[in-house]
Amino acid sequence: MQERQIFVANFLATMDAVTPLIARLQYGAVINGTGNNTVYTFGECMKDLDQTDCNLCFAQCKTQVLRCLPFQRGTRGGRLFYDGCYLRYDDYNFFNETLSSQDETACADGDFSGGNKTVFSANAMELVRNLSVQAVRNDGFFVGSVNRSNVSVYGLAQCWELVNGSACETCLANAVSKIANCTPKEEGRVLNAGCYLRYSIQKFYNNSGAPSESGGSSHLAVILAVTSSTVAVVLFVTTAVFFMKKRIAEKRRQRKELGALLTTVNNSKLNFSYESLEKATNYFHLSNKLGQGGSGSVYKVWNLHGTGRLCEAVDPILDGNFQEEEASRLLQIGLLCVQASAEQRPAMSVVVKMLTNNHEIPQPTQPPPFLNPSNSSEISPHSRPVISSSQAESYTQSSGNSMTQSWIEPR
Repeated sequence: MQERQIFVANFLATMDAVTPLIARLQYGAVINGTGNNTVYTFGECMKDLDQTDCNLCFAQCKTQVLRCLPFQRGTRGGRLFYDGCYLRYDDYNFFNETLSSQDETACADGDFSGGNKTVFSANAMELVRNLSVQAVRNDGFFVGSVNRSNVSVYGLAQCWELVNGSACETCLANAVSKIANCTPKEEGRVLNAGCYLRYSIQKFYNNSGAPSESGGSSHLAVILAVTSSTVAVVLFVTTAVFFMKKRIAEKRRQRKELGALLTTVNNSKLNFSYESLEKATNYFHLSNKLGQGGSGSVYKVWNLHGTGRLCEAVDPILDGNFQEEEASRLLQIGLLCVQASAEQRPAMSVVVKMLTNNHEIPQPTQPPPFLNPSNSSEISPHSRPVISSSQAESYTQSSGNSMTQSWIEPR
């Protein structure tokens, strides 16, 4: 039990250390701890994202990857893929790993329906093969599209920063062979230990955020069908400019709305407390719901604490397989971290001491803000993500990226 607490504390320390690296470099690798409790953590954003979108994506990763922690899922490692960023931690040095047994291929449910499927499959494979070659030559990243016979497909290939050139080539070649199994599906992704490859019928990447060797134009491979009509070219350019201006205006509006959220995420050290409460309520199961308040669903963890029955909040599946004292300590720490007044919440350094030592845990004095009846604005309840390595979910942020999650089971 003590060993798990040390591992969790080391994990939290790596999260604190890797965050500023992501904010500065858009990637980071951190090692913390000694012996069997050493934690290796790596995170990276897709190179087409700007820094604002990168920070938002990684902040979301940090909250979701907590579900892989040992006291919640019984595993010593986990990885999470978003289409905008990637986060992984484990108890061994995986930094130079190219392929692993946990690599996944995620295909869309539906086949391409916008034209000839054979042409679409050929375009998709031509694109991913081209991307895999060009990415190796261009710092491990390339985006592009193929438009032939009125069938368009878009793609992105990226190797992680810690993977060298030859390993990048090996990883992407493997990804190309795997993604062939997705065609003629509308979308396909390969989530390898050392790289990421995706194609889609939708343009999901940002040209303006893609890196450049000379600081000029982005690395972009675009193969367009040649038209014989000058009028068609002019019409295409005019239409593209119109939609580009419209998209830029929309992105500016979204960023303004997300600005407040980004400030909160960057300044807060309580990124994990909400996940602890989510686990304690069995992912907001209806049996744990007391009623509907102005700020969404209200749960009974706080009430159980007030009546000295905090352990009743633990998932019934774990009945008899956990220490009540430790569970009570963890839940009590979670309640401390979500008190209404920020001044009453403990700092992360204090939380780490509470988790790793026999540190005295004070009693929470204020209920969480979402239990405050004075807040009358209506907020929709959070939905539980689908824990699946082959299902792509929607993840909306200003870059328009969607999400794929890969949850790793114990080795």
